[in-house]
Amino acid sequence: MRRTKEQAAETRQTILKVAEELFLEKGYENVSLDEIAGAAAVTRGAVHWHFRNKQGLLFAIRDEMRLPMQDLAERLAADTTLAPLTALGDVISSTFSYLQADPRQRRVLKVLLQVDWASSEDDPGNTFQHQFRGSLIKIFEAAERNEALPAPWTPKSAAIAFSAMLNGLINEWARGQTDFELVPDATAIVRTVLDAWSTLARSASTVAS
Repeated sequence: MRRTKEQAAETRQTILKVAEELFLEKGYENVSLDEIAGAAAVTRGAVHWHFRNKQGLLFAIRDEMRLPMQDLAERLAADTTLAPLTALGDVISSTFSYLQADPRQRRVLKVLLQVDWASSEDDPGNTFQHQFRGSLIKIFEAAERNEALPAPWTPKSAAIAFSAMLNGLINEWARGQTDFELVPDATAIVRTVLDAWSTLARSASTVAS
């Protein structure tokens, strides 16, 4: 009997969830595809079909983390009444709260931080960073259209700086070597930067008028 798209998607999620659990329990390097397939009650061929290899599973776990930013970029394109920088702050605040509320998320991030993504032949040009930054550029383009992005910032330069800041904050938290937390510490930093940009943009607009 031919599997439906829904069944295939469910199988994919099952494999991904099992792989994540095994990576957390034993460490990425100590888990085999056969072990993942067995724990997910599927064939090794099914794992290959959905993810190609073990690193493909890691890519899939990582790529789920860019979805909130991608969703926001799409919402801003469809709804011009939204305040882009306020919406961006809300999404990041919500994401940080979600990550901190689930202790497993810090452990997942630790696993991801151990991988040298830039050297991967299966992920040329670091696809995740490219797509994540692309979503940020669209968000800052919306801010620029709303006159909420102050000079000399451009959507591209703002996206690069903001992405670097987020990476640094999340890495600091994930390593857990200090008492730094996503909430309230990282959230306050992000809000301060976005509020400062909004204030500068309003001031420039007032002077110009």
